[in-house]
Amino acid sequence: MPPSTPRLVVPIDLKKKPWEQTLPLHNRWHPEIPPVAEVKDGEFSRVEMVYRTGGSIEDDDSALDVKTVDLSAVHYLSGLIRVMDKEGIPAKPGDLLKVEICNLGPLPGDEWDFTATFDRENGGCYLTDHFPSATKAIWYCEGIYAYSPHIPGEIIRGRMEYLTPMGPTPFHVNPIFNIGPVEPRFSEWLVFEGISVDKGGRQHYLDPTIAYRLAVLNAIDYLSKFGYSKE
Repeated sequence: MPPSTPRLVVPIDLKKKPWEQTLPLHNRWHPEIPPVAEVKDGEFSRVEMVYRTGGSIEDDDSALDVKTVDLSAVHYLSGLIRVMDKEGIPAKPGDLLKVEICNLGPLPGDEWDFTATFDRENGGCYLTDHFPSATKAIWYCEGIYAYSPHIPGEIIRGRMEYLTPMGPTPFHVNPIFNIGPVEPRFSEWLVFEGISVDKGGRQHYLDPTIAYRLAVLNAIDYLSKFGYSKE
């Protein structure tokens, strides 16, 4: 059995900026980015991360930080992590890696998150014409629940994710979500997602019809793995 305490392979100091961390972070998957840590086959390990903006958003009632956030330096990621087999040989392109995610959660002392809309003059969003100003709502995490003092009465229930992309693999994996274990629970569901890019690779920028079509195709492809015909 694995040890009860995971080995910390990528530590994060919340008091430091992303570029001041002990192990360097990155902001994209690319084969030229070297690993900063390694784990062994079957090892129970822990990876800590910063938020996508690197701590530039504050836990307060003001949306000024959202309005002025530097969007040229975002999407901070931990890693890369080299995986070694029992003989000490690193995984290579084409190998199948099975990763069991035992737990996900905020770092101690940082149990909060936010939702926001960016300002028209700094990033904007697909509803900028309707909501041109920056807004922010803070959410506090308590177990699998999250609540916001800025959105009274709203409680978000956590959920588990399966088959999400985790690295520069030679194959593509679509997210499949298992609905969180919170009542009322009517049945078991898998939710398939689609993006608004057509089969020719053209980006249609949040076109729900194209996204829905791709979600259906993803569901069909998934079911076909169990012997069902695609018809």
